[in-house]
Amino acid sequence: MPPGDSSVRYPHGTIARAQIIVRAQAWLREQVPYSQTAWKRDAYGTYRQDCSGYVSMAWALDQNIDFWTGNLNTVSHVIDASTLLPGDILLSSGHTVLFAGWADSAHTMFDYYEESHTGTDARFVVDAPIQRFLTSGFTPFRYDGVVDGGTLPLNPANGLNFAALQNGVNELAPNGNDLTQPAPAPWQSGFLPADSPSLSASTQSKATRTQAVAAVQDIQPPLGFVIGASGAVFLVGGVVLARGYPQLASTRKRPRRRH
Repeated sequence: MPPGDSSVRYPHGTIARAQIIVRAQAWLREQVPYSQTAWKRDAYGTYRQDCSGYVSMAWALDQNIDFWTGNLNTVSHVIDASTLLPGDILLSSGHTVLFAGWADSAHTMFDYYEESHTGTDARFVVDAPIQRFLTSGFTPFRYDGVVDGGTLPLNPANGLNFAALQNGVNELAPNGNDLTQPAPAPWQSGFLPADSPSLSASTQSKATRTQAVAAVQDIQPPLGFVIGASGAVFLVGGVVLARGYPQLASTRKRPRRRH
């Protein structure tokens, strides 16, 4: 279980940091509700509406593989917190958030995108103390397929204040979330095929397992992607502009800032 690098590597494509943030803002704009048993289908693909599904969508991961907090480290690697850049993640054994940028010049506070828990929508959170995450089981990871290039879109002018979210509830380990692997969608496999060269012999016996699907909505297989030897190819077009987000009473408005 994460955090930590994995010796098993899953196939992946490439994506620019700017496009990761564009994709993350799409779910924010559409206010996609959190769910561990529902999938969001749009121009970016079909992904489960929980924290790992949000990251999978933002990173444009292979929709045929059931990515969750327990295997996101198979397409990413540990980095030092001081080197975090927009599009990286903070990952624990039960939750993950998408790093959006530093909130101060000293790099002690940061902003992030996340799907948190039932009853909430995709959201943008500001002024989170990095040490609170690092001492609560989170480790910084960077997607193996990320590339630099393009202009990062501005983060939303408004965000939910981390300190306010922490008032009475533990947002570092969202209450009520199932920490075991969610049931894959009907078109997904929990693991790579057994003959995949990326898997060790000891792992291949597990690779044929496909977990039963429970409480899955009537969802069609994803369209518009091609699987090849090097991973998945996704067609992404247009730029999504950030706009305001519903605020808590304690949310404060800040000037727009770059990452």
